[in-house]
Parts: sequence; C-alpha cells; structure tokens
Amino acid sequence: MKAKMSEQEVLKKIVKKSLFVKLINTERNEALIEKCISKEFLDLSAVVRVVLKMDKEGMSSMALSKKDAENLGMTEEEIYAAALANTLRLFPPKLMNLGRYVEMSIGVKLPLGEDEVTTYILTNQKEVDGAIYFMSPEVVGAIAEALEDDLYILPCSVNEVLLVRASELEDEVDELKEMVRDANETVVAEKDILSYNVYHYDKEHGITIAA
Repeated sequence: MKAKMSEQEVLKKIVKKSLFVKLINTERNEALIEKCISKEFLDLSAVVRVVLKMDKEGMSSMALSKKDAENLGMTEEEIYAAALANTLRLFPPKLMNLGRYVEMSIGVKLPLGEDEVTTYILTNQKEVDGAIYFMSPEVVGAIAEALEDDLYILPCSVNEVLLVRASELEDEVDELKEMVRDANETVVAEKDILSYNVYHYDKEHGITIAA
C-alpha cells in the first residue's frame, strides 16, 4: 500500500515546481536579499521566488524567505538549484532583434539607416523578470558565438537586457553608460531598475562590468 504523503512533503512538491530566479540590484534591495535565498552576481543578486499565480492576465510571485525554506526541509543550495532549473522550464529565454521586437509591439515597420547598430533584446517568453538570462554564461556565450563577436550588455530593467556586438561600439562605453542612466531616470519604473552599469562578455573573462 502506498504511504500517504505528509503535509510538508505535499507542500515541498508544490512549491518546488513553482520556484524560479529573478535578477535584481543588490545595493537597492539589501533588506530583501538579507532575508531571502539568493546568489550574488557582480553588482546584482539572483533571488529565489515562488509563482503564486500565472494566467493570461499576468503573473504574481513572492520572494522565498530563509524561514520559508526551513519549512520545506531543503537546503538553500537545493532550493536555488531547483529554482534555476525551473526558470528554464517555466520561462524559456527569448532573443529578438530590437527593431523587429518594436515593430511587433507597435504593429508598424521601422525604417533603418545603413549605419544602424544591430541590437538584440534578451528576455523570456513571458517578457517578465527576463533579465536573469544575461547572468548565464551558457546563454550569453551561445549568443556571442552565433554573432561571432564579443558583446556589450545594457540592462534595460529586471525584465530584459539589450545586447550589441562589441566591435560595433568598442570606443563608446561612456555613451552606453549614459544611455542606461537616461533610461533609468526617465523611462524605467523605480522598482524595475536593474543597474546603472554596462557589462561586457568575452570568452576569456566571461561577463564583467565594462570599464
């Protein structure tokens, strides 16, 4: 006869399937990060969250506290690993040419100049909390290999980042930083600001903060 699962085992099974990881700014979220399960990445932190609701109207979630983790009977390492695997399953990554992405959003084809820098947007299929994929050397590395170039990474928000070929903007890091700052101060909601830094990816050093 099959043994009946305990309440803790049932809760653990349900929650484990709902865990995912969201990338946020460490300094701007110190109080939250102190209470929750997270992993530091440069000036950012990947925080474990639980999906509470997800339907056609959107998604709601909450951070998983260390106290909640104790009730699951799992180590923090086990929880983070499960959340990372779940992120790929629940929210697969999506890469699109930025121009094409905007065209699809507004339903109008945009004219592009010959000197237009090719820019890509990296997010997930839900386009919510999709910036997490830029901390993945596997994802970013595969993109860089496909584009046959190193990359500059501009954080738009916690939901997405922009990728550009490094060879196209090698001497314009200061301008890129200014673009990020302007966007954060004029367009991005306060709660969605990811970082004021620009990042660089190459095969030798991986992902670093651009000088």
